[in-house]
Amino acid sequence: MTLKARFSIDLIIENESRDIALHVRPQLPQHYIIRNSKIQGVWGKPEIASAIPFNLKSGNDFCIQILVTERRFLVGVNGIHFCKFYHRLVYRDIETIEVKGDLQDISVERTKVAYYPPRLPQTRPIDIRVESSLSSDTLLTSTDIGMDEITNIPKGWLKVSLPAQTTSGSSPRPTMTEFKLPFLGTIPEGSFINGRMLKIDGRMKLLPQSLLINIQKGCNVWPHAEIALHLRADFSLQNAGVVGRATLLRSAYVNGQWGVAKLSYINTELHPGKAFSMYIVSAQKSFQVHINRSLVTEFLFECDPRIIDTIYIQGDVKLWNVSLIEEIFQSINMKALSEMTILRLHRGALLKSSKKKVTKRLKKEKKN
Repeated sequence: MTLKARFSIDLIIENESRDIALHVRPQLPQHYIIRNSKIQGVWGKPEIASAIPFNLKSGNDFCIQILVTERRFLVGVNGIHFCKFYHRLVYRDIETIEVKGDLQDISVERTKVAYYPPRLPQTRPIDIRVESSLSSDTLLTSTDIGMDEITNIPKGWLKVSLPAQTTSGSSPRPTMTEFKLPFLGTIPEGSFINGRMLKIDGRMKLLPQSLLINIQKGCNVWPHAEIALHLRADFSLQNAGVVGRATLLRSAYVNGQWGVAKLSYINTELHPGKAFSMYIVSAQKSFQVHINRSLVTEFLFECDPRIIDTIYIQGDVKLWNVSLIEEIFQSINMKALSEMTILRLHRGALLKSSKKKVTKRLKKEKKN
């Protein structure tokens, strides 16, 4: 279908009041999709929330998929799961699909599927890069424009923009590329084992609400993927004014059900507008999560980590690197990590990342 302005999709039960089991209406100016039902002529409470970016634009071709499960509808847009809507009526009574609005080239297909969402070429998982070790030789230091910090960015994820005219002494600034969200990447099954490390580099948005990372088997929303680690940082209103603090949830989805969720209100080192490096280590009995050289949390294995083959990331973040480090780490090499993360400016000079150099400087200042 080609979208011109506004439209709606209704799944209708052909009774006396023509109840609507599901009403889907995208609101382009507001960048959300309304979901609702209509029972005996009365509209229910609308739902508009979604953590997925709105990607419908007037004049563009698009595809909306609606999956009916026993408990709810799942709605996908252009091959990406967008939202869910729990049944308010008996879905088996639906007889009519009604599409109304300013649309062109409408095509409706009803079919049974083995998985959801059906992947389009532009939404298929990418292969996550595998690095042999935490070597600073693979990195390029780049100044993040408008920020008072230096961020180490892999060379492969930089674009260099040359200005039309340059003045003497000036040099072009590199600009960082970023992945589109939600991010869906794959690694070889059995590769995220004891001692291996998943490295994630990015920058939080100015007003973050949440950050979600799933380390899982499979990339389907339905049937539900096995999730070895569900990590969610919630920057809610109760945390307003406390920079970097968040409610951190850790859980797993194994054997068809969620495990006991573990909640902590902690400093995550994820600051609005600031770059970060996150390292998730598959240790001997748990996942260990490090952010900017600090151990933030760990989560005991609830399933065999050898099943992991997919990484899913979503939230209020700009993401420019996701890679798997093959080097086996018996323990976290803090010196190596410090060389890979943010170096902050202090009194016009860069703080050295090596612990030994920092210790020597502090001793010298004490003597003076």
